[in-house]
Amino acid sequence: MNFRIFLKQCVMQFFIITTCVNLAIAIVGPVLMPEATFGFYAFYSPLISGILGTLPSIILFSRKELNLRQTIIRKILHLIVLEGLLTIFALINGNLSDVLSTAIFMSMVFMVYLAVNLIRLGLENRDAKLINEGLKTMQNRK
Repeated sequence: MNFRIFLKQCVMQFFIITTCVNLAIAIVGPVLMPEATFGFYAFYSPLISGILGTLPSIILFSRKELNLRQTIIRKILHLIVLEGLLTIFALINGNLSDVLSTAIFMSMVFMVYLAVNLIRLGLENRDAKLINEGLKTMQNRK
């Protein structure tokens, strides 16, 4: 894979992550911190989470085509690093106070991870269909 294409995918992934984090915060936030009120600085939280969620994607970069086993190993490693990074960040900021809230937070990170991957897969599938349709059109011209 070309590094430029990888960066383009990371930018797209950043916006998907940020949107999913926003939704997750709206749903899970009142459960974890019902007494919390936020000022305008709270709008930075999904952006920071999007950046932190995109950084470990470097684990997935490879100039050569990976086989299925290598891809699965990198995806698992990516998820472990992502869970660790975001959980440590939340603990440092005092957003997690006990084991239950940490488990809920880690579950939320996993759900966002799944949602981002499903959305990305859907977008890539759509692009592949468009490319295939274009190729069929070009083949029928001859």
